[in-house]
Amino acid sequence: MYSRISNTLMFIGLLINQHKVSGNLNRVIGGYDAPSEFGRFHASLQNLSGQHVCGSAVVTKSHVVTVAHCVAGTEPQYVKIVVGTNDLDNGGLQYDAEVLNIHQQYNSSTRINDIAIIKISGYFDLQHITIIEMGYNELLEGDPVIITGFGAQEPNGESSRQMYAINLPVFSQETCRFAMRYSKEVVDSMFCTFTQIGQGTCHGDSGGPIIKDNKLVGLVSWGIPCAVGFPDVHTRISHFTEWIKEEVIKDFI
Repeated sequence: MYSRISNTLMFIGLLINQHKVSGNLNRVIGGYDAPSEFGRFHASLQNLSGQHVCGSAVVTKSHVVTVAHCVAGTEPQYVKIVVGTNDLDNGGLQYDAEVLNIHQQYNSSTRINDIAIIKISGYFDLQHITIIEMGYNELLEGDPVIITGFGAQEPNGESSRQMYAINLPVFSQETCRFAMRYSKEVVDSMFCTFTQIGQGTCHGDSGGPIIKDNKLVGLVSWGIPCAVGFPDVHTRISHFTEWIKEEVIKDFI
């Protein structure tokens, strides 16, 4: 197993060196224009100036889930939710955040329990917006997932106004732990994706939904930006479905 990990990390290292020579970043990096239907459940979290900050996913008629680090330290009145479009300059419906519910055991340093629920004022217009079902099954290495986001194309770049998507496989949990050991610990409530340099997430993709078989299985959480040859690490939704349901129910009582 150590030999397998070493070979994989050698491959990652070669990709990093290749990137230093070429200096190129493709495009969610290395992806494609997201289909319009993805905009029905992928919501953009924005500041009061209308700038995209993070992604999120619609999970009830009045809630989205995102990662905790996107909303920690802010107040609901400074967060706007735009959903119903894959082009932020064309269409979409805007909602006000009413409650920011950050996981009680979220750790900002380790990104453990990096998840939060936002309750909006009122209800989503379900003629234009879709509630995505949460996935309960555990992901396996090699499972295909789709990541969507409005993230930047390069480190410290501006977020995109157009949503992008990318198809990636779930990466080996053990190899990911080893690869990211000098950054943060990859725990069981996280999973990773990786293929090659030039394919992955960037600034502004955090909180964006990761889907498999039309179900929400993850949220973009952390990594070494942007698609430079290291795995991306995500919040594993199956570990938080019960917490989400319990917290959401409280809002309807």
